[in-house]
Amino acid sequence: MNAVAPLPLDDLVVVELGETIAAAHAGKLLADLGARVIRVDDLSGGRLYRREPLVGRDHSGLKVSAAWLHLNRNKKSVTCRIASPGGREILGRLLERTDVVIDGLGLDRLADLGFPYQSLQDRSPRLIIAAITPFGLTGPYRNLKSSDLVIGALGGLLNMVGFPEREPLELGGAQVQYATGLSAFTGIMAAMHYRDRTGRGQLIDVSMMETVAFIEWKSGAFYEVDGQVRRRVGNRSHWLVLEAKDGYVALVYQDDNLPGLQRLTGIKELEDERFKTRAGRAKHADEIRALLAPWFAERSKLEIYHQGQAEGIPLGFVATIEDLLTSPQYVARGFWQTIDHPATGPAQYPGLPYHLTGVDLPVGRAPIPGEHTEQVLREVLGLSAAEIDDARMREVI
Repeated sequence: MNAVAPLPLDDLVVVELGETIAAAHAGKLLADLGARVIRVDDLSGGRLYRREPLVGRDHSGLKVSAAWLHLNRNKKSVTCRIASPGGREILGRLLERTDVVIDGLGLDRLADLGFPYQSLQDRSPRLIIAAITPFGLTGPYRNLKSSDLVIGALGGLLNMVGFPEREPLELGGAQVQYATGLSAFTGIMAAMHYRDRTGRGQLIDVSMMETVAFIEWKSGAFYEVDGQVRRRVGNRSHWLVLEAKDGYVALVYQDDNLPGLQRLTGIKELEDERFKTRAGRAKHADEIRALLAPWFAERSKLEIYHQGQAEGIPLGFVATIEDLLTSPQYVARGFWQTIDHPATGPAQYPGLPYHLTGVDLPVGRAPIPGEHTEQVLREVLGLSAAEIDDARMREVI
């Protein structure tokens, strides 16, 4: 009988603080690899990403958001009033017994509670702290107010999204937060390797603004090369999204697939000399769209997709959630995972976008807020039943 392969991070204890999606996403990526991630939710705090949209079954009495269910899979949840004396004591003892702290509380908040980064690392030299803030721990912007929209604007991303004659657009779905969570996860993994080599932990200063500028590197690189400022182009490019009979289809219209596109559609006008170059196609994008639109509108998105791929055209239909859940590609790779939760019943969740050979990664549900408070206080901190009851009586937990 083959031994069960260990999980990559099953010897790692993580304390996750704060209500930001970025912190929760970083913690989720660690938990999905087997780390023991303990969320500490402030009973006096906000629940930013637990507010809307709420999901749940009426008979369960539970109301949690879809973001909570996704971001907190495989984690433990502890609830306490971290600003109270008893709450600070619990938090301090947790911080002394962890390998990694993900701090999404906000700039200087942990220090205000009595736990400045330097003192934490003085007590635990191997401790890794990922401090996630809008602008970073240093610099003239460190104390400024922010939001995803503000960070996307200051990071240069908004300048590239939308139509040139209109105001820039924000990407939907908290993309800045999720990208920053991935930045924090990457920094934590690098810091763990550094600790293995040196025995020393790290303070990882994670900036949302720099994460956005890192993603949108192309504008700066091109500007340095040719002095040209790249701007949003809307739909005037060799990338086209066209309406089909039952949805939309996206295709890349460039030199090496022009013959296939002409064979697919039978539209002779596509051979016009004005469309032979990338610059020409961008300049005459409206004419190309007008030529292609009737052919696409008469066919289903799946018909166009299969026929176009057969001609070697980089083309795909714009998938709805129904398309995603039934996609033979996702099904074949086991990407969607069915997870049961008291608030929702069984539901489909996305897995990780990579596979590890011979390792079955955990498929666990998100906790009910505060579900593991007693367990963590007992098993991690060694509190007795009487001490836990006392903390509850004082409304610390």
